Amino acid sequence: MGRGQYQPLITEELELPECAIYNSQPTAPPRTLIDILDETVKAHPQHPAIDNGQTRLTYGELQAEIASRAATMRAACIGKGDHVGIRMTSGTVDLYVSILAVLTAGAAYVSVDVDDPDERANTVWTEAGVCAVLTDGP
Repeated sequence: MGRGQYQPLITEELELPECAIYNSQPTAPPRTLIDILDETVKAHPQHPAIDNGQTRLTYGELQAEIASRAATMRAACIGKGDHVGIRMTSGTVDLYVSILAVLTAGAAYVSVDVDDPDERANTVWTEAGVCAVLTDGP
């Protein structure tokens, strides 16, 4: 056999059941991050969900914050297929609530580091086609 030529290891076609080809275990149903969060809220509403040393939210409180912000976005016609810019201080409760609220509203978030220059943020958001931007400030 010359260089660059390969001989198949199996020369006849094998008929295997589909589960043997891929996986013998059934797959889990598709779930989103929000689906998983909702299940956790139902199971543990009083357990701490976020604690950054200054602010602490239980899963129930977190869900209420998320629902409120998502409702505000939906009222502004932000939803499925939209892109929302986020530029907030890393590690803050506001950042995490905002990300989850955008996802709950059905949109996608486009995060830009708060320390990046404004020009970079504007370029990223323009290219992504964001329809709104959430920030730390007023």
